[in-house]
Amino acid sequence: MNTQTTPLAEGIIREGAFKLENLEFNTKFWTRNPSLWKQDKEHQDFIVKFLGWQKVYDWTLARLDEITSFAQDVKTHFKHCVVMGMGGSSLAPEVFRTVFGKQEGWPELIVLDTTHPDWVASARARINPAETLFIFASKSGGTVEPSSQFAYFFDEVKKSGVKEPGQNFAAITDENTGLQKLAKDYNFRHTFINPSDIGGRFSALSFFGIVPAAIMGIDVKKILTIAKEEAATFGPEASVKENAAVKLGAFMGACAVNHGKDKLTLLIPNDLATFGLWAEQLVAESTGKEGKGVVPVTGEILHPNFDYREDRYFVHLSTGSDDDKRVKAIAQELAERSYPVLTIEIKNTYYLGALFLLWEIATAAAGAILAIDPFDQPNVQEAKTMTKNVLTKLAAGDIPDSISAPILVSKDISGQVKLDTLAQDIYSLLESNDYVAILPYVFPSKEVDDALLALRDKIMVRTKRAVLFGYGPRYLHSTGQLHKGDGNNGVFLILSANPEADIKIPGQQYTFGQLCNAQALGDFQALESKGRRAIKIHLAQPLAENIKKISNLF
Repeated sequence: MNTQTTPLAEGIIREGAFKLENLEFNTKFWTRNPSLWKQDKEHQDFIVKFLGWQKVYDWTLARLDEITSFAQDVKTHFKHCVVMGMGGSSLAPEVFRTVFGKQEGWPELIVLDTTHPDWVASARARINPAETLFIFASKSGGTVEPSSQFAYFFDEVKKSGVKEPGQNFAAITDENTGLQKLAKDYNFRHTFINPSDIGGRFSALSFFGIVPAAIMGIDVKKILTIAKEEAATFGPEASVKENAAVKLGAFMGACAVNHGKDKLTLLIPNDLATFGLWAEQLVAESTGKEGKGVVPVTGEILHPNFDYREDRYFVHLSTGSDDDKRVKAIAQELAERSYPVLTIEIKNTYYLGALFLLWEIATAAAGAILAIDPFDQPNVQEAKTMTKNVLTKLAAGDIPDSISAPILVSKDISGQVKLDTLAQDIYSLLESNDYVAILPYVFPSKEVDDALLALRDKIMVRTKRAVLFGYGPRYLHSTGQLHKGDGNNGVFLILSANPEADIKIPGQQYTFGQLCNAQALGDFQALESKGRRAIKIHLAQPLAENIKKISNLF
């Protein structure tokens, strides 16, 4: 892939490349030598078990007949395909879905990575369960969100009169998981067993990303073949000058370590916008730990001539589309004002697989410069544990008052924050290198989504800070690791609400609405336990109007 750099970015990249050369990156990375990242045996033993993604395009190409024959079977029998997954199991399919769009004559893909009942109901309203294939995608096989979705939709398929409801389901998982056993017990239509040495966020070119893409009717052989061809330019024989993956990794690592620039801001045209969600998870969950972190910022409204803080640097993903002309003009203007900008040119949509691989290698390289393990996620479990504690109480009929309290403030700042002075209170909490994160556990109707985007933009314009944004519980499997693992650089605004209509989860003593709000409360408690500056507001209906009231405070 072609790249362009500003003079400042070029100098930073040289610094990072020099560091990678001293670390023997090209040799150690491709020989899977874990000492590239860590020296202790415990980390090294872990790292070597999660490097199977490096040439996964070969592994997947060797299984293309299994994938394409299944896709043809789905095309014959189903009108929709719903992917039930979280994080790495859902974000690559979401990118394929939005970048390529519905292919004529093939099933429409729906990606469901939520526990919010209004969101689940919205997906249900679009389909006939009898004519829908549901893919339960989970590396671990026991993730609570898709497990709950499975319980609900299996019941819906039975209600629709399907005699063998298991035939409306497929699984993508690792060997010997509970999901593999579930698929056998319920007679799923097919089970795809992924390599166990591929972590979820590095799985885009494995079964997790490629099977849903094939079911959509995308030419996945072309995707994988181009990725393999481009991989030669990322490999050990390629010079840094021509190696886009190493250049990006050197840029990310050197900006954070040498220049105090940890806010990686993505400039992406609308036709590739959802790629930012995937890259956000990859970068945040891989680098946000041990008090360090590259903070990915994606989806912000791009303002010409905006006065960004010195903690920013920019990567422009250029597609050549009409909207890219707008984004390119902003990238050029930033370069003229001496901001560091790296541009990566994407020839066409079939280079998407190569782009996934480029970012995966770059993130591994940045991790080496940061001296962290980019393949673990040590703080993700904390929110899950807190949520489980809340659910245990709910199952016993004990509904905590805090789950719907109008405002909760973490104990370290509890004396400083009130609803009527929220804006000024948030301003006072911000320190030199901080960002703000807006984390709503709500259904994104157009009105609500617009109101949240306006709130995000208003806070960014007023504070000049990077403002992260992520719908819950999706972000728990994405930026959630960074929130708890970085150098305490975030101020977190969690927004929850009761749903318009709740849905019972078959086999459980709690509803989707209770589960979703338990996850919001659980993450607040996890952030609080880590000494983070967290504020949780439980909104009343109508949501859009009440979000606008918060926005008006700023």
